[in-house]
Amino acid sequence: MSNLRIFWLFFKRDLWEALSYKLNFLFSVGSIIFSSTTFYFLSRLISGENQALAKYGGNYFSFVIIGVAFSGLLNIFQEGLPGIIRNAQLMGTMEALLITPTNIGTILMGSSLYPLLYSIVQSLFQIGVAIVIFGMKLGQVNWLGGFNLLALTMIIYLSIGILSASFILVYKLGNPFSWAFGSLSALFGGVFFPVEILPGWLKWLSNLLPITYSLRGLRKALLLSLPLSSLWPELKALIIFALFLLPVSIVVFRAALRKAKKDGTLIHY
Repeated sequence: MSNLRIFWLFFKRDLWEALSYKLNFLFSVGSIIFSSTTFYFLSRLISGENQALAKYGGNYFSFVIIGVAFSGLLNIFQEGLPGIIRNAQLMGTMEALLITPTNIGTILMGSSLYPLLYSIVQSLFQIGVAIVIFGMKLGQVNWLGGFNLLALTMIIYLSIGILSASFILVYKLGNPFSWAFGSLSALFGGVFFPVEILPGWLKWLSNLLPITYSLRGLRKALLLSLPLSSLWPELKALIIFALFLLPVSIVVFRAALRKAKKDGTLIHY
């Protein structure tokens, strides 16, 4: 069976399961509209003359919507694989999945396909709500630059998700790595405010987080209409993160899988 066929079967299974919980879908839509409304009225309190904000067009509402929409998407990439591993452990299907002839990577990617696509739709919907209902203005969007930034960032966060899944595979409960990384990214990565307002002794921390470069580049591409050449500093940083994290995450996951098999704990939860 081809990988595309396997991906389709996983997606179809998860879609039918999601459709059986229609109220949850309505809650998701309501949550997006509610959060966008909150940020809209909050933005009316914040002056556009702020120097740090002026670097991103001076409009706080546009700034924070980009941050919230894309950080939510990246969070799914970070948390998706650990959630799949943990759910398989709790449901007792982990060992059954691993003894199938299908490659473990194909199984993990197929299982995470629906939540990843759903999160992409959510992010686009949040930006659409901000544009249609609240009048958010985008610049002349640099689609190529935005796509490259987003693709690199997804690879990075998928790698972080693999590292988190490795922890779950061995230790079952708890995932301090994912929690710490997610919390630091939300606070110091420029999701809710420009990192330029951080004191100097904290700015170095934001420079260690890939989301800082991702959101800075996306805001340049979507709000400031800057060309691809102007996005090179952010693209270069994300390429370095991706080249380091992806192979490391694969090596760590394979080691964690070997350890779980050796210890006989694949079916434990």
